[in-house]
Amino acid sequence: MKELTKTSTSVEIKQYFNAILKLSKASEEFPVNLDEVWPLVYSAKNKAVSALKENFMEGVDYQSLNQKVERKIGATMKDEYFLSVPCLEFFIARKVRDVFEVYRQVFHKTAKKIENKDPMAMNANTLYNLRMKAVAWTAKMLNLSEESKLRMIQAVTEPLGLPSPNYVKSQGVMHSATYLLKERSNLISILQFNQKMIAAGYLEEKERPSKSKGTSRFKCLTEKGLIYGENEVCPKNALETQPHYYDDKFDELLEKLLVIQ
Repeated sequence: MKELTKTSTSVEIKQYFNAILKLSKASEEFPVNLDEVWPLVYSAKNKAVSALKENFMEGVDYQSLNQKVERKIGATMKDEYFLSVPCLEFFIARKVRDVFEVYRQVFHKTAKKIENKDPMAMNANTLYNLRMKAVAWTAKMLNLSEESKLRMIQAVTEPLGLPSPNYVKSQGVMHSATYLLKERSNLISILQFNQKMIAAGYLEEKERPSKSKGTSRFKCLTEKGLIYGENEVCPKNALETQPHYYDDKFDELLEKLLVIQ
C-alpha cells in the first residue's frame, strides 16, 4: 500500500485505513506495515522504531521480521515491523489530531455495528484489560521474575498515562549462565550446562510460532529451577525468556549438577 506522510490528504488516509480495516477483518493480526505510517508522526524511521520498542510489547502490539530484500546487485536483510490495529491507534493516529479524526470515522463508527469483542471495537479500557490479561498469561506461562512482570506492566500502563510501581525488591544479584561459567574458567560449555539442567528438571525448552523461522525455541527455568534463578523477558521478544542465575547460589547449582564436587 501507499506510504502515508504528513502531506497525505484526508481522502488518502481514509483509503489506507479502510484497506487496513479489511485486512483486520480477514483475521490479519498485524496488518499495518510501519514503513507505511511512521512518516505521519516521526521525522525518521529509527526514531519511530525506538519509540515502538520502548512503549509497546513485541508479540502483543507489534511483530518484527527480518526479511530478505533483493537489490540490483545482491541482496540484503532488512528488519520490518508490523503493527496491530490498537497499536496503530495509540502509536500513530492519536498523536495527530486530523489523522485521528479520520481513524475514528473508519474504525470507531464501524465498532458500533459489531460486538465489543471485535478488535476494531477496542476503546482504551478494553485495550488495557486485554493487554493486562496478556501480561498475566505470559508471566504465568514463562515463570517470569518480578522485575520482568513489572517491566511488562509498565509497557502497558505508560503509553496510556496510567500509574504503576517503579520498583520491586530484588532476590539477589543475577547473571547469565554464560557469564557465570566464564567466571569459573568455563568448567563446562553452556550447551553441556543446559543439557544437565534439562535432565535435572531445572530447565525446559519451550517453543513459540515465528513467521520468519516457523518455530522459535528458547529456554525457561521450571518451578524447581526458580530456586537458583529467575526468568527474564528476552529483550528481542516479550514472548521468550532468558534464564539468569543468582551469583551466590550458582556453585550450589553446579554441585547439584555434579559439575563440581
